Amino acid sequence: MSVIKEPKPFYREFELERLLLFSDTVFAIAITLLILEIKLPALPGKMPVNGYWEFFEPTAIQFLAFAVSFVFIGNFWVRHLQLCRFLQNYNEGLIHRHLFFLFFIVTFPFSTSALLHTSSHFMLPFFIYLCNVAGCLAALFWISYFVFQKNPDLAVTGHHTEKELIYQRFKYGFLTMATGFTCIAMTYFLFPENTAYQRISYILIPALALFNYFRLKIKKRNTLRLVHKMGANH
Repeated sequence: MSVIKEPKPFYREFELERLLLFSDTVFAIAITLLILEIKLPALPGKMPVNGYWEFFEPTAIQFLAFAVSFVFIGNFWVRHLQLCRFLQNYNEGLIHRHLFFLFFIVTFPFSTSALLHTSSHFMLPFFIYLCNVAGCLAALFWISYFVFQKNPDLAVTGHHTEKELIYQRFKYGFLTMATGFTCIAMTYFLFPENTAYQRISYILIPALALFNYFRLKIKKRNTLRLVHKMGANH
């Protein structure tokens, strides 16, 4: 009966590095695919000066959508980096959760191109984009829970305060997006003709994000005070 041997620590470290390099490659490809969607229109031979904006408006909207998605992907890369710097080992569960996260990263070019087709009478592309963002936040929270709460042996020892703050940040980030997305969807479902309610519902996500930002800031300050107090007592 054959037994599969555990890789030596050196190889485990190398394999973990491959996992992180693969993640970085997916991020880079997703950003590259975003910009490939943008192309300048063919310029006519003669055009009045006041007609330039109307001619370049579709490209400008495309570039704005690219910039928004670039900010989102960059932010998710930074959060992923903050989480992964605590990793010292991996297992199949971590690999599967990483692939789940990278699936939503690599779908950003699709959801960004769909977002350009949003109109007041066709909001499905906007909801697809929100689902994409919510999926990334859910995956980050899932990974942080798996590493810091369920399998703490996968992370380096110590740094309990930093780990807890990162976990709380990812948890509140996911809950903010999930709550906001649900409220927006319910508003469109319950009040399909009331544009005032629909516009007000958009404010909920940034309002919740701001509330949780200050909530985490206060929590971080109180945690650090407690750590310093305990250190002074010892």
